[in-house]
Amino acid sequence: MEPIEIGLWTTGGMLVMVLLGMRVAFAAGLAGFVGLIWLRWNGFDYDPDRFWKALQISMKVAGQVPHSKVSEQVLSLIPVFILIGYLAYYANLTTALFEAAKRWIAWVPGGLAVSTVFATAGFAAVSGASVATAAVFARIAIPEMLKIGYNKQFAAGVVAAGGTLASLIPPSAILVIYAIIVEQDVGSLLLAGFIPGVFSAFIYAFLIIGIALIFKNVGPPVGGFT
Repeated sequence: MEPIEIGLWTTGGMLVMVLLGMRVAFAAGLAGFVGLIWLRWNGFDYDPDRFWKALQISMKVAGQVPHSKVSEQVLSLIPVFILIGYLAYYANLTTALFEAAKRWIAWVPGGLAVSTVFATAGFAAVSGASVATAAVFARIAIPEMLKIGYNKQFAAGVVAAGGTLASLIPPSAILVIYAIIVEQDVGSLLLAGFIPGVFSAFIYAFLIIGIALIFKNVGPPVGGFT
């Protein structure tokens, strides 16, 4: 059996375990370990006498690879990104971003939601963390949207979608981890995420405007800003 086929089978097994309720970390770890054994045993042509040899090799690899990955110097970027996001939050950059976007864009249909998307994109450029971005703007933007009559599910969905932009727009902690796993240059991967991240923000904005035009009560425009 080809290694790619073994990889597909173990990935499928991991997805099944996740769907059955197993924690993602445990499902990924178990699937990876089984895949290692399978690959080694496949190299021995499934010789029953050499199964234990394949198991021993797999156990050594499973013990060495995680340590080598987490000891990568480039991982030191992640706490720096988190610190920058922390400082930006306590410097009220998030509120300023949201207020600026609101004054520029809130007059369009669904404008407050569009403002939220662009503000999350701006904060993503300093935080690098999707969950942190969504959590911060959940506290800032959702109350503002609900105050003027936005649909609650729509407001929550906008913030959740906007938070995902931090996965693409550099500095992205997820892209740093991904670069280490796939052994690619971190700087190149971060730069490669910039255009898709900005493009996604504009796509979200146009979708929000379209939804607000079709369903008038979902996201009314806001007036009165100069």
